[in-house]
Amino acid sequence: MSENIRSKESAVKSKSDLPPPRDRKGIRPVSPPLSNTPLHRFNYYIVLFAALAIAFYAWRLLQWKAEVGGWWNLALGKRPPGADAVVGAGAASTSPTASTGVSSGGKPTVEDRINELAAALGMPSKDLAVAIADAVREHVPPASLSSVAAHEPSG
Repeated sequence: MSENIRSKESAVKSKSDLPPPRDRKGIRPVSPPLSNTPLHRFNYYIVLFAALAIAFYAWRLLQWKAEVGGWWNLALGKRPPGADAVVGAGAASTSPTASTGVSSGGKPTVEDRINELAAALGMPSKDLAVAIADAVREHVPPASLSSVAAHEPSG
């Protein structure tokens, strides 16, 4: 068959070699997209779409600014201290407090977690520990505190 295509001889010798003509048109006429839409409505759609896109990207930029700590940090590419532990998923394994204070079982202690939280918040861990202790004293009954203190090893 490929020889018939390449040869200069045609397979059609007369009109009887052709198929019969179609009774009706095979494809119906279709108008182009948006041909029935007035130009002013099309312009409104374009403006609406552009406004939605600008609003989304402005919102995303404000979220990004809040994440890095302000316009100045955003412009310079800096992050506030302790932001690495909050932003990244694997940041807990890369922060210096997480690698130094893990107990022998590989499970971080309460003190380790307080140190990690203090580093993420950018404040001294002693101040955070005092704030947590005050909150616990306010919301936990004294009997529970004394029973916990009795079972806690001193060291």
